[in-house]
Amino acid sequence: MNERQERFTPLEPGERLSHVDSLRGFALFGILLVNSMYFQYGMFSFERFAETFRTADSSVAAVNSLFFEGSFYPLFSMLFGFGAVMIWQRTQEKGRSFGGLFFRRMVILAFLGLLHTYLIWDGDILLTYGLSGLFLLLFIKCKPATILGWAVGIFLLIGLPGLIPDDGSVGDMDFTTIQEQEISALSEGTYTDALIYRVTADPFQDMEGGYAVAVFMSIFMGLQIIALFLTGAYLAKKGWIHRPAEHRRILIRIASIFFPLGLTLKGAYVFTGNNQLEYLSMIFGGPFLTLGYIAAFLLLHQAGVFARLFTAFGYVGRMALSNYLSQSVIMTLLYFNYGFGLFAELGLIIGTFIVIVVFVLQILASRWWLSRFAYGPVEWFWRVGTYMRPQSLKRK
Repeated sequence: MNERQERFTPLEPGERLSHVDSLRGFALFGILLVNSMYFQYGMFSFERFAETFRTADSSVAAVNSLFFEGSFYPLFSMLFGFGAVMIWQRTQEKGRSFGGLFFRRMVILAFLGLLHTYLIWDGDILLTYGLSGLFLLLFIKCKPATILGWAVGIFLLIGLPGLIPDDGSVGDMDFTTIQEQEISALSEGTYTDALIYRVTADPFQDMEGGYAVAVFMSIFMGLQIIALFLTGAYLAKKGWIHRPAEHRRILIRIASIFFPLGLTLKGAYVFTGNNQLEYLSMIFGGPFLTLGYIAAFLLLHQAGVFARLFTAFGYVGRMALSNYLSQSVIMTLLYFNYGFGLFAELGLIIGTFIVIVVFVLQILASRWWLSRFAYGPVEWFWRVGTYMRPQSLKRK
């Protein structure tokens, strides 16, 4: 049997890029830190509660907005595009078809996203990933320059609304009804009440033309995710993440340009509250800072700095999907009324401490699991569906 006739299988643990797993774990920590604010106060009600924050909590929210919010889901998204190229490269090496395999992978991910959205938490990103990921099929064979061109073009397209001066009209968007429904369901309701809320909630019900606003926002969110996927695919095609030691100069250049640029764009909004700057921060500032984080992380990893911390991130990153979903389960049970009922009770300082504790527990649990099994439980399910054959869960 020659190489092109070999059965195609997922990566074995020993074949993985450990620094990419560490980077993925780092992304999950940032995502949990940001999401924690919305677990504590609601997706739509956070701004209402933020108006009553004490100085300490307001400072925590500002730090999260500047350094974390809008910069870690792009990191997760770029790594998703990176991973898609890695799978495509392996199919080419084995002489296998990529399209059907990747289509199944996205359908399963979208299915998991639907379950997550309605059964656990409405802050899901997996459904968007599953649907938007299908567009990678159009670009996966393209040259790096073509992929970069499309990514830049999409970013510029969705950035156009940021050129419209802030006349205060955005601030007139009324979320009062959805906030009241959310607070009631999460702070007083049963699990059934929360489920009904997630299924029936309409954030734009009080707005004239709310349906059009919802469609507009969904399209632009999907386009941004696609652009982030393409950015990750470009990085994979260039090999800068695969072999960071060989590309130290370009990584230094990326970190020195995009880190301060991203902080400047995000800081302009954080310290002014201008709606136009908020949009530019979301579209450009967050992803720019993400690129700075990626480059700085890889440089530090290569230098052997914080080696134990990076190893710990790696445990979480190797079973990222399982940990992402378990974060939602843990935090909703902690804050929502059908669990411990701590919704809007603790403040962001204590909430941040809880994030650290939960993430440390995830590190320990992931290390224990991976010492016995090859993949996380959800990753195993995903692989079985993707490759359409049984997968060994136990370590070999």
